[in-house]
Amino acid sequence: MNEPWRRVTAAAVALTLGALVACDLSNRGVRTWWDQHSLTGAVVTNLLVLAVTALIIDEVVARRQRRQRAVSVAVQGLIVYSQARRAYDAVMAVGDDESDRGGATEELRSFASMLLTASPSLFDDPVARSFLEQVQRLSGSMFRAVSASSRGPLNTTARTSLAADMSELQTAAQPLLARVSTADQSLLAAP
Repeated sequence: MNEPWRRVTAAAVALTLGALVACDLSNRGVRTWWDQHSLTGAVVTNLLVLAVTALIIDEVVARRQRRQRAVSVAVQGLIVYSQARRAYDAVMAVGDDESDRGGATEELRSFASMLLTASPSLFDDPVARSFLEQVQRLSGSMFRAVSASSRGPLNTTARTSLAADMSELQTAAQPLLARVSTADQSLLAAP
């Protein structure tokens, strides 16, 4: 059951239960009617208890799944962040040597492939989506920088722009890093 319907159903059951209890306590005619129709009262009571129990269990399970998914999404985002960091380091190392550019191009290809694979799972989580937008911004900047510097090292403007984009990506990665246990953070955090 999706979130709005779960809340509406929980509110309806709670209001019904509250109204029945209030009527039973305040109105003698209602109390007498329920006493004379004990089977109906038992069925209604059991259905309400079942509904409340199902809603509580449903909410507990949904909350647990959201928490587990949040950690899974965070780990995947941090793996993408590590690859982005490697690609960034390779792009920043581009100099006059053609092998530097080839290494940067290969890292960018690996990064793009990983980003395409991870994007669907990162898109559904609002925090991860913000991170994804920043990663995409950085990847575009890196591809532009490498293609613009086809005959030499990166210029100072490109290096400054890439450093600013990487700084923003590090900021966007912090909420994802906070979702991971402290024991695992050192394994996933980039230098």
